[in-house]
Amino acid sequence: MCGPLVGMTLVGLTGPAYIHLLENTAPTLLALGLILVGGSVAGLALLPSFFVGAVCGYLLPGTWPYLATVSGLAWATVLGLGLGRLFSINFLEVLLQLKPAWWATYQRLVHTAGPFLPTAIALLRLSPHMPFALTNLVCARLPLTPGRIWLFSYVGLLPRTLLATYLGSQLQDWRALINPERPPWELLLSLVLFALLFYVTRRAARQFESREGSTDE
Repeated sequence: MCGPLVGMTLVGLTGPAYIHLLENTAPTLLALGLILVGGSVAGLALLPSFFVGAVCGYLLPGTWPYLATVSGLAWATVLGLGLGRLFSINFLEVLLQLKPAWWATYQRLVHTAGPFLPTAIALLRLSPHMPFALTNLVCARLPLTPGRIWLFSYVGLLPRTLLATYLGSQLQDWRALINPERPPWELLLSLVLFALLFYVTRRAARQFESREGSTDE
C-alpha cells in the first residue's frame, strides 16, 4: 500500500535530473507518453492519479495537460478495475481486515442496495477512504456492470485530478508565483479551488457515511 508514496519519492528525486530530455519533445508525443505511462503507473497504484495530473500540468502547454489527464485517468481506471477482478473475495477481505476503517467502509458499501450504489462509488472515489488499489479491488466486485463501475469511478476521481493538473500548470513558472506584480486573482482562484475541493470532499464523505448508516438501519 506504500507504492504511491515510494513512486512520488522516486519521481521527485530523479525527475529534475532528466526533465531536460523532454524540453524539445512535441506536445502531442509527450501527451501520448504521459497518457500511456502515467495512466499505467496510476492504474498499477505506483503513483496517485492526482500526482500524474500535476505532472501533466507541469510538463504540457495550453490545453494539452487537461486532454492528457482525462485520457490518462480513463486508462488508469480501466487498468485498475481490470486488475481488481483478478483477485478473489477472500484475498480482498484479508487485506481489508488489516485496518478497521477499511473494513467498515467495505461493509457499508457492500450493503448498499438500489440506485444509490453507483453514487456511492463516485463518493468513495471523490473522498477516498482507502488506498486506490484497494478501492479498485472493492469496486471491481460490486454487483454492477463493469461499464457502470468504471464510469462512476472515473467521475469520482476526475475533480481532484483536474485540480492537480491546474496547480501543476501554475507551477510551470514557479518564480512568477512570488512575483509581486502577478495579478492577485490568480492566487485567489487557486485558494478558492483548494477550499472548494476540500469542502466538496468533506461533504461527500459525510453524505457517504450518513447514507450508508441509514441503509444499515
